[in-house]
Amino acid sequence: MAEQPDIDHLLDQLTLVEQVSLLAGTDFWHTAAVERLGIPAMRVTDGPTGARGTKFHGGPRSVNVPCSTSLAATWDPDLVTEVGHLLGREVRAKGARIHLAPTVNLHRTPVGGRNFECMSEDPFLTARIALGYVAGVQAEGVGSCIKHFVGNDTEFERNSIDSRIDERTLRELYLVPFEAAVKEGGVASIMTSYNRINGPFAADSAELVNGVLRDEWGFDGLVMSDWFGLHSTVEGVVAGLDLEMPGPTNYRGQALVDAVERGDVPRDAVRAAARNVLRAVARWGGWDDGAPGPETTVDEPADRALVRRAAAAGTVLVRNEGGALPLATGGLRRVAVIGPNAVDAQIMGGGSAQVNPVHVSNPVDALRARLDGVDVVAARGCLTHKRLPPLPLGLCADARMSYFASPDDLDRGGAEPGLVEAARTTHFMWERSPVGGRQFGARFTATFTPDVSGRWTFALTSVNPGRFLVDGEVVLDNADAPLGGSFFGMGRSEVTAEVELAAGQPVEIEALLYRKPTEQSMSGMHLGAFPPQPGDLMADAVDAAASADVSVVVVGTNADWESEGWDRDDLDLPGRQDELVRRVAEVSARTVVVVNAGSPVAMPWLDAVDAVLVVWFPGQEFGDALADVLLGAAEPEGRLPVTFPRRMEDTPAFEHHPGRNGVAQYVERRLVGYRWYDTVGREPLLPFGFGLGYAPTAVDEAVAVDEGHVQVRVRNDGDRDSTTVVQVYAHQLERDGLPPDEPEQRLVGFAKVAVPAGTTVTALVHLDPRAYQGWSVEHHDWVDGAGAYELRVGTSSRHIAARLRVRG
Repeated sequence: MAEQPDIDHLLDQLTLVEQVSLLAGTDFWHTAAVERLGIPAMRVTDGPTGARGTKFHGGPRSVNVPCSTSLAATWDPDLVTEVGHLLGREVRAKGARIHLAPTVNLHRTPVGGRNFECMSEDPFLTARIALGYVAGVQAEGVGSCIKHFVGNDTEFERNSIDSRIDERTLRELYLVPFEAAVKEGGVASIMTSYNRINGPFAADSAELVNGVLRDEWGFDGLVMSDWFGLHSTVEGVVAGLDLEMPGPTNYRGQALVDAVERGDVPRDAVRAAARNVLRAVARWGGWDDGAPGPETTVDEPADRALVRRAAAAGTVLVRNEGGALPLATGGLRRVAVIGPNAVDAQIMGGGSAQVNPVHVSNPVDALRARLDGVDVVAARGCLTHKRLPPLPLGLCADARMSYFASPDDLDRGGAEPGLVEAARTTHFMWERSPVGGRQFGARFTATFTPDVSGRWTFALTSVNPGRFLVDGEVVLDNADAPLGGSFFGMGRSEVTAEVELAAGQPVEIEALLYRKPTEQSMSGMHLGAFPPQPGDLMADAVDAAASADVSVVVVGTNADWESEGWDRDDLDLPGRQDELVRRVAEVSARTVVVVNAGSPVAMPWLDAVDAVLVVWFPGQEFGDALADVLLGAAEPEGRLPVTFPRRMEDTPAFEHHPGRNGVAQYVERRLVGYRWYDTVGREPLLPFGFGLGYAPTAVDEAVAVDEGHVQVRVRNDGDRDSTTVVQVYAHQLERDGLPPDEPEQRLVGFAKVAVPAGTTVTALVHLDPRAYQGWSVEHHDWVDGAGAYELRVGTSSRHIAARLRVRG
C-alpha cells in the first residue's frame, strides 16, 4: 500500500484555484485531479441496488441486488452486511471508490416515487439495516455515501420543494438513520438532498451541515451535493458542502475564486472543503491506484446465490389460507403463471438506481425449470406500462449510433459523423456531447424485423427534440411535446404512432436527436416499441386459470410507476390487474398472488384468494427465489417494514402530500406509518412488522432483564423449521401533558429468531439506548421521558403477546 499523503502539506502547496478545482466534479462521476502534486481523480458510482459504473445504459453489467425495501423486510442486518460486501466488490469492479448509497429517507407516504430505494417508515429499523449495509460495503475498502440529507420524501417539485419539518420530528425521525451512520457506522460520505429544509436548500443549510452533522455529530467525512442540487456559490461552501456534483461546475470554479477574493467566502472554508475531498480520496484507496480503474463485470455463482437468498429472506407471506403454501407438488398437473410481471419480471425500480443486470430470472422460466413433468402455462392477462418498453434490440440488425458535431448535420446531406459505435441499448443518456462541445446530433439506425404481424406501436421520448422514421418516413416528431416525467423530470412526454408491419419483413428504422447548446448538460433518448396483442389477454388468462390446479398471479408495478422523478398518484395496481386477480380467483382451484412492487399497493381482492406473497423488487434472481419460496425450499422470512393502508385517505400525510405553493408541510409531525395508525386508532390493511411463516411460531414468554434488554421465549409447534421476528415497542404509560403527536408506541428493538421444528428457543433483544428518551427543543438535547413505560413484545405493531412494565 502506498504511503498516505500529508493532507495539510498538500493543501499548503495548492493554489486557491487548485483548491477550488477540487470542490466540483469534472464530469458526472469523477472528482478533479491535480497532476503536478500527484492527486488522482476519484470515481463514484450509483446505487443502491447495484454498482452501475459510468454509463446509465449500455455499460458493463452489474449484479442487481434486492431493493432497499426488500432488504429492510428481512429484518436481518447481518444478511444485509453480506449484501453490502457484494456491493463493495462491485464498486471496485467498476473502478469506483464511493458508492452513492444507501438511501435512508423514510416512507412518509406509501406513494413516494423512490420508496423502493428507501428502507422503512420507521427510523430505528432503517438505521439498523443501513448500518449493516454500510458495514459490508466499507469493509471492502470503498466508501458509502448515505443519502439524501434530509427530508427528500417526495418527488413532487423535488428540486425546489421546501420540507417544513419541526425540530423534534426532524430529530426523532428523519435524522435518526443519518446520525447512526455517522456515529456508529463511520460512514464515508453524506449526500445532501435536492429540497429545501425549513427555508434554505439542503446543500446551503449551515444549521444542518456544519451545525448538526459536523459540530454536533463530529462527522469528518465528505459532504457532496445531489446531482445539480447545489444552487449557490457562497452559501454552500460556507455551510460546509464540500463537493458540487456533477461537473463541470455551475457555481464554483472562477465564480468561487472571485467570491473568496472579494471576501464573501473565507479562505479557511475553501481549505476545509478541499481537505475533506483529499481525505476521502486518501482514505478510500484512490491514492494507491493513481487513477480510476477500468470498469468490469463480476458474475460469481456465490453472488447469484446470495442475491437469491436475500430475495427469499425479504419475501413476506401475508395470507395463507388452508396451508395453500408451500405448494404440494404431488398430483400437480397444470400450473398457470399469470400476470404482466410473471412474463416480464420487475426486478428494480426506475431512475438512478437502475443497473444493467448480469441476467434476469423470470417467474415463468424458473417454475418451468423446477416443476418437471408439470404443464406450466403463461398468460400476461393485461398491460401495465405507462410508457412503451424499450424497442427490442434482439429484433434489430446492424444497430448503431452515429454522432455529429452539430445537430444541423443530421439534415445536411453528406455530413460525416465524428463517431460511430454499435448500439447496445435503445435507451440512451448522455452526460456530455460524445464528440465534444455543448451540442451534437445523434442518429440511431437499424434494420428492424418484426416477429409478429399487425399494427406495431413505436414511441419516442427525449430531452431534446427528436424524430423517428420508418423506411424514411417520419412517423414521430416530438418538437412540440410538453415536458413531463421522463429523464428525471427533464424530458419530454412520450409520443407514439402505430405502423402496420408484417412478420419477417424487415424495415429500416431511424431516430434523430437534435441537441442544441444548452445550460443543462444531461441529454437522453428512449425508443419504445410494443407488438400487436392478438386475442383477449384477460380472457386467455382466465381460461388458463380455469384449467389449472393452481394459479400463480404475479402483479405489481414497474419502473414506469415507481421511479426517481415522480410519485404514484394512488395505491391502485396499474391497469386492469385488480380485475385480473378477481376473475382468476373466481375460476381457479387455488389462487396465489405475488405482489411485485417496491411500495404498498391496495388489495381489494385480499380475502378472495388463498395466499399472498409480497416480494418487492427482489433483484435479478427474482424467479428462482420465488420458486424457492413457493415450493418450500426457502422460508418466507420477511416481515413488513411498512404499513399497508386500506386506502390513501387513511394515510398520515394524505391531507398535506405532496405539497402546495412550493411547501411540503409535515403536519402529521411524528405520527408517520404505524405510529399514526396505532395512535389515532385507524385499522390498516396489513400492520407494520407483520408476516407469516410456514410453521406456527408464537411468543411464549417475555421478561425485561433490565431497561436495555428483553428476553423472549419463542415456540414452534410445527413440523418444519421456521423463523420469526420478535419486536419490542415502547409505550409511555403516563400520557397526561404529552403533545398530540406523541406516538402510542415506538419500535425500540427486534431480533430475528430461528426456531427449529418442535422446539422452544430463547432470544435476547437489545433495545435502542434512546428507548425512553425524546428530543427536547428547550434543552436542545435528548432527555428521559417522565414516569413509567410499558414494553410491548410481539410479532407486529398489532400482534402484541406480552406487556412489561419498566421504570416504575
